[in-house]
Amino acid sequence: MLFETPDWARRHNFFHHSNPRSKDRAKAIFEKTHVRPKIKLAKSVLRQTAATPEEIAEAEEILATYDTNRSSANMAAGIAVQDACNLHLIPDDDYRQSLSVTEAQFVARRTLQKYQPKNFCDAVLQDDSERKEQYLTEIEAVTAHAIMGLKEAMRHDNLIIGETEYLKVLKDCVLPYNTLPDYGRRGDLKTKWSKPARKKDGTRTWHTQSLPSSLSGEYDMNNVFQVAGFWACNNGLPPFLVYANKTDYKVFTKHNAPELTLKSLKDHVREICIQSKTTESLLRAAEDKQALLSLCAPDWKSITWKEPPAYIEAAKKIWGY
Repeated sequence: MLFETPDWARRHNFFHHSNPRSKDRAKAIFEKTHVRPKIKLAKSVLRQTAATPEEIAEAEEILATYDTNRSSANMAAGIAVQDACNLHLIPDDDYRQSLSVTEAQFVARRTLQKYQPKNFCDAVLQDDSERKEQYLTEIEAVTAHAIMGLKEAMRHDNLIIGETEYLKVLKDCVLPYNTLPDYGRRGDLKTKWSKPARKKDGTRTWHTQSLPSSLSGEYDMNNVFQVAGFWACNNGLPPFLVYANKTDYKVFTKHNAPELTLKSLKDHVREICIQSKTTESLLRAAEDKQALLSLCAPDWKSITWKEPPAYIEAAKKIWGY
């Protein structure tokens, strides 16, 4: 379905809404109106054979600032597990049949091995490298538990499907809401990895990160809002969340999580709509990007602003810090 973007949104390069709890409003607007257009333009310049040395240098600087060192061992491990689960649960066009669990575990480990740790300073490089090595010892178990959890969550599905993108205008909004369920048009997979700690002698040890007992915590409510967005876009399919770590898995549905009941989902979607309408009001009020950013103050302490120093420096400069 095609959506006509109004001028007050197009002038800011803002074309759709997303989960309002995934980022603070300032970060979401900064990403959509500044970072993504910058990256898109820089990559376009680098593809042009007629680009001048000055244009190439500027494009490379933009990518170094906004598109480098933004992943992490944790993110890479989670993506590797999901890709491996897909190969077991959803036969790829290149495979005549799905991979076995053992084969999927091998793929997950091989994928994570290719990850290059963040390296914008020695301390970060060491930390991310150690996390990668630790997660390599856990990834086969996490993959196995993720597969078991997903099979349980979708045991009544005739066919398991992977990522499905939705774009739908929600109540009282003008711009569409964009979301991407991991599985079954209604569910997401979340992986948990061990956390580091220091012994008294200064050496590093690792503690297994437990699975949530409920979805009432702040981080888990972010995930609840994510699947509530699925529910709003997929005509009411009951959502699920699967968590997996190296020791076990847990499946949350409306039967064991009050946050996923019909009443709660309606409340979450109402909040999503309110937040989206507020963003639309800001877009209408601001004549240009600088004016728009001045209407929303960043919460630099938020985990969503945990970015490389060059990225943060550029952002703070734009906000006038």
